[in-house]
Amino acid sequence: MRLYLLIVIVWFVFVAVLVGFIISSELREEQQQFQHSGDALFQQLSNKTEINESVIEGFASLLASNRQHEWQQLRQYAQRILRRYPHIHTFEIAREVSHENLPEFVADMRRRIAPGFRIARFDFNDRRQWLNVEPRESYFPVVFMEPMQADNRAILGLDLASHQLFRQALQQSKRMDVPVASPPFTLLEGQRGFLLHRAVRQGDAESQPVQFAILAVKAEELVPAELLERDDFTASLYHRDYSNDIKDAELYYKSGRSAGDLERQLFPRLHYERMTMNPGQPFVLAVEKQIGFGDVNTGLIAAVLLVGAISFGAVLVFSRLHHRNEMSRLQYENRLYYLANNDSLTGLANRNFLLDRMRQVLARARRRESRFAVVFMDMNNFKMINDEFGHASGDVLLREIAQRFKDCTREEDTVCRYQGDEFIVLLEEVSHRDETKYIREKLRECLEAPFLIDGHAVYASVSIGIAVFPDDGKSIESLLHVADQNMYREKKNV
Repeated sequence: MRLYLLIVIVWFVFVAVLVGFIISSELREEQQQFQHSGDALFQQLSNKTEINESVIEGFASLLASNRQHEWQQLRQYAQRILRRYPHIHTFEIAREVSHENLPEFVADMRRRIAPGFRIARFDFNDRRQWLNVEPRESYFPVVFMEPMQADNRAILGLDLASHQLFRQALQQSKRMDVPVASPPFTLLEGQRGFLLHRAVRQGDAESQPVQFAILAVKAEELVPAELLERDDFTASLYHRDYSNDIKDAELYYKSGRSAGDLERQLFPRLHYERMTMNPGQPFVLAVEKQIGFGDVNTGLIAAVLLVGAISFGAVLVFSRLHHRNEMSRLQYENRLYYLANNDSLTGLANRNFLLDRMRQVLARARRRESRFAVVFMDMNNFKMINDEFGHASGDVLLREIAQRFKDCTREEDTVCRYQGDEFIVLLEEVSHRDETKYIREKLRECLEAPFLIDGHAVYASVSIGIAVFPDDGKSIESLLHVADQNMYREKKNV
């Protein structure tokens, strides 16, 4: 009898452990899938914020070069963008107008734009009605919209500075010289959205009034489509700077399906939260999911209860295969990541990785008010070496050059094969500009020793151009351009 009791106890413990193992394994898988889903959703959101910044910078550049009221080119640009990116609602322009010039400005706008044009403010409370502006030193009325439709034409003349919603973003964009998002608010059409402001000056900064290039963005269409379709996710997208009042900060919110009391007690609630790196659009994506019975394989658990010890062996095999497949998948993903971010010939970082790293270093340098440098290098007479020894030998030489560059730079610096025989070194910490002279000489010295190619001693030299942030440029594009131009000036003297 005791033997049977022991067998029953062992069988019960065995099955219980096995069921517990299956459940915990599936929970780990669910957590991994949830993390992957969160990363994918965040990447889509981050891509759209970068699109917003690129679009408004292009719009601002056109505005800076346009003559006053000659907006055909701006409308054409806006129409192309609106067709391509449905999350962008409207393009707008606001102009600074002093109190003393207000009558003349209103008369000019009535003559040029709309006979009924007036400066007004909008009541964003429940009544949502138009009100007269209070006298101030200067105003920032909307003077341009695209698309111009009947339901939004009334926004012409809206004084953005009259509203706390927009005033702070206008001031920040003017002060920081970057696109800055307003707090979220409800658009006239009833959707949640925000305005992205970019200050623009034409001519002398002291003598010319400020204009603002503006994007009105629909929040729901900024949210990845996959998130809208997932009924098991509770999700919130909000503005970091206004998170103390989540109602005002919230761009988007959706509630997932409700879970039962037993599910909440038995299973964890997963949480994912991440903020975009864009300084003007500091949006936080928060996603939660309550694990429920539908997320675990109840059929498998029932089968385990029925077959006992026999199913234990099957589950072991399944677990091992599952682990092997998971490891293969992770290795495959790691391989894909390596190929996407590294040069296949030299093993150095590629252009994609460099640009991503430069964005991080640029953001940190702006926060810390520190310096970093971009070193652009182009090999001299590399084509002659290729022609003399062949492309295979040229590839060997490039690999050895890449290794020397890597050996003579600091561990925290990024060495990239940009293209062909062009290399870029990103120096993340540069205390002063004279330090770049030492870096230049060090890079030259690492190439002084000959390379042994097909039994021949081959000497290589390089032309170097350096750009330092913020002295030579305040954006990735400008720094790369300055470094490239400096390199070509040096190459002409070789």
